[in-house]
Amino acid sequence: MAVGMTGRRIPVVLDAMTWPTEPGDYVGPVKGWTGDLPAVFFLKPNARDEGAPPSARGVQYIVSPPHTFTEEADGTLTIGPSISDMRRDSTVSDGWHGFLEHGVWRQV
Repeated sequence: MAVGMTGRRIPVVLDAMTWPTEPGDYVGPVKGWTGDLPAVFFLKPNARDEGAPPSARGVQYIVSPPHTFTEEADGTLTIGPSISDMRRDSTVSDGWHGFLEHGVWRQV
């Protein structure tokens, strides 16, 4: 599993969504996909790991609130609080819980 992986921010072009394709990719914040709330969509660092649970393999997202999105001077994002290892509708871990800080994924 990648720990301390540098992510890749996918640009939003003319309000059109370009989906994350590789582990660590993220896009957003964007509006219009989750109602009025801005969202960041991503593939977690373990999305293509051998043996990763099925829930880890797909694009996931978080919204603000409760998360906050800070665009850094270099164009990367910092997201707080931590990004959970469980989806709202599940009690099964996807195997990765942590932070995106200055575009770097850090597992806790």
